[in-house]
Amino acid sequence: MGPARGLSSIKKFYDEGLWTDAPARSAFVRPLIRVGRLVAVVVLAFQDRLLNLHAMGLVYTTLLSLVPFLAVAFSVLKAFGAQYRLEPLLLRMLAPLGPEAADLTERVVEFVTRMNVGVLGAIGLAGLFYTAVSLIGKIEDALNDIWKVRRARGLRRQFSDYLSVLLVGPVLVFAAFAIIASLRSYWLVEKVLQITRLETVTVFVAGHVAPFVLLAAAFTFLYRFLPFTRVQLGAATLGGVTAAALWYVGGIAFTALVASSASYSAIYSSFAVLILSLIWLQLAWLIVLIGGQVAYVHQHLPSYAYARQPTGVRVREHIALGALVQITRQYVSDLPPYRFDELVATTGMPATILEDLIEGFVARGILARATEPEGVVLARPPEHVPVIDILEVVWGAPSAAAEVQDTREDSVVEILRKRDEVVREALGGVTLRSLASRKVAAPDAVADLAQYRRG
Repeated sequence: MGPARGLSSIKKFYDEGLWTDAPARSAFVRPLIRVGRLVAVVVLAFQDRLLNLHAMGLVYTTLLSLVPFLAVAFSVLKAFGAQYRLEPLLLRMLAPLGPEAADLTERVVEFVTRMNVGVLGAIGLAGLFYTAVSLIGKIEDALNDIWKVRRARGLRRQFSDYLSVLLVGPVLVFAAFAIIASLRSYWLVEKVLQITRLETVTVFVAGHVAPFVLLAAAFTFLYRFLPFTRVQLGAATLGGVTAAALWYVGGIAFTALVASSASYSAIYSSFAVLILSLIWLQLAWLIVLIGGQVAYVHQHLPSYAYARQPTGVRVREHIALGALVQITRQYVSDLPPYRFDELVATTGMPATILEDLIEGFVARGILARATEPEGVVLARPPEHVPVIDILEVVWGAPSAAAEVQDTREDSVVEILRKRDEVVREALGGVTLRSLASRKVAAPDAVADLAQYRRG
């Protein structure tokens, strides 16, 4: 009885306690909870089928887009006289492949440098840019999927944003590595080394800490600006640091695996480097997506906790009515409409189910999406929105009995019809305005979910 009860308590804590921020917890326990939550998210993300599928898709896109992408980057860097810094960065990225990394890097760079863009013509050059840009588009699609974003950038935004990343990104990255490489050439650094003899520390910082910080900054930039939603800087930074740490740990582990395994060369012969490259690409892209998952969980913890739990219609009703009450109060107070991320942050509701409900309300003419200012607004006055209409959107049909009209059990149809009549009669005079005029607290979706499951 004792061990069973202990396992039950652990499972209950893992299902509920780990994902809620209880005020009664001490200042010592809260950081431990956050660390445990981060570890759980990373472990679960490695086993996530959707993330692994996205990673495999990005591997395929990388194989198609790598040479065009590097060719465009090479052309941009050549204009700044920095084209020779392409090889060291590529070598650093492929370092986990072991001794084969240098040979593979040399072949890729040689292939890129020999590419003559001038003979492609206008159509060929456009195809080159499209192939290079498609890699960025696939990354955005994967991150949008993590962030539950259903709308993508328009073609004009894609062209301007992707082209900016493609043209400006390589210059910034290689400039940063150039700064690191030339740190010791500055007279101030040389003077400090002569006085303090901190050469070991300086070499460690230049060789390990500075590249880690740059890698984390690059991932942070990726998670902050590429998803087509508003990502908080703190969430993007946590995701960037996590991805950079996993990249270093994964690189060390993969290097050790390559060094200790001679079977790949024995089985695949000269194709071993290709097989190892594909495995490393899969792991690398999975690490990038896991960082995005960590950023999403940090910003939308209720959504992640909600998605992990089985639930029913009652919680969806609670979330729908709570969100519309907040939107109505904003409307009545003549305040700017809520952006989606603001609505999630204000109410603490799960973004996953809230996005689905908003799409249903927009389709039924209850809500509308505004552009200036951006946000979600009521499509008609709240006194003209019966609560029963809102609940029908949650239920997914105008009438529950209408879905079973062709059943042979007339008693089932009768029971459902009576249920609908009772609900309509009870809520017939309740509108969204009258509901919003009542002073009720915003719901805590995670706590409500746990309560409903226990009840």
